[in-house]
Amino acid sequence: MVLENKSYVPTLAIRASEMNGLEFLPGATKDRMTPCILLAPWANSLTLDRAIDRVERAFPNRNYFLDIDRDYQFTNLESGPQQELARLMESDNAFANWVEFVGRHENAWPCIQSRGQSEADLRRQIEAIQELGRPYCMRIVRDRFPSNIQEIVAAFAAGGAADFAIILEGGWTRDPLTLSVWFEGVIAESLQEIDAAVPVVLSCTSIPKMFSAFSGITPVPFSNRQLIDQISRRSNRTRVIYGDWGSTRPREESGFASRPLDRIDYPTDGAWYIVRNKDEEWDFKAAAEELIENSDIWDGNLNIWGEEMIYQTTINEEIGIDTPQKNVAARVNIHLHRQAFYGAGDIGGMNLDEDWED
Repeated sequence: MVLENKSYVPTLAIRASEMNGLEFLPGATKDRMTPCILLAPWANSLTLDRAIDRVERAFPNRNYFLDIDRDYQFTNLESGPQQELARLMESDNAFANWVEFVGRHENAWPCIQSRGQSEADLRRQIEAIQELGRPYCMRIVRDRFPSNIQEIVAAFAAGGAADFAIILEGGWTRDPLTLSVWFEGVIAESLQEIDAAVPVVLSCTSIPKMFSAFSGITPVPFSNRQLIDQISRRSNRTRVIYGDWGSTRPREESGFASRPLDRIDYPTDGAWYIVRNKDEEWDFKAAAEELIENSDIWDGNLNIWGEEMIYQTTINEEIGIDTPQKNVAARVNIHLHRQAFYGAGDIGGMNLDEDWED
């Protein structure tokens, strides 16, 4: 069964902060999750395959779901990778370009591309993925809810129950609990034909879009876990699995915002703590010192890269956090680790050292 023994499906864009946060997790943490990676060109690479190379450097020798990042902003269609991504979005011949791309990357479990597809088209795509011997995924995004949902469900229902999962993506929201009606409606109405044993991932994110109002050490609770518990109790699904965006959010159109004020973000099981002070002009070092020395939320015993980065910032920013991107990478790293081990009891002091391979 897909996602057997997995309790966490974070959605991650192929951006430096997410990939670094994922890469520097211990192997034991990675083994507890199956991320859903949103495909887009990587940095200044020459081919789209380089994006997959970056993912598999961050998450080596493990399977992951792969979907097209529909929030990616095309900026230069003379760019080879952007041209490749545009071709993957072409729906001709049951998304044949997508199937061919996935076929070249053995660790990728594809999300079936459903835009403009009939039930027959969708069955052809599913059969092509099954011929590759891959599990696959139905990913339904709230902000792009498909008009052909009945055809999608019928095609998946015909494909068997053992080799696919469903991701219901709520996207960004101020409060995850406000999405319960949408999630429950899709499960109870749209997914009726789908075998109840097929795992359903519920994903959304409420990470703030603006941080200018925060001062001192400010908790920002997130209620994704309460959402999962609430829906699990009311649903007939055998497995409802926790998903989120790893403490990030979907891509947005870039503007010309000023450089964000230095801050440190620190995740706990149910909140992000934002540490910044504009009035006192805290830099990264001052924010890290405030978190570690003057608060009772710092753990310091997780034995993971993200905490070490924050600790090193108190000694020397250059080997710790000295850019907003490094702060986000450390936040992602800690958040992924905590959510992967959620409910596992005291996770401080675990032996997470990797076996050395020459």
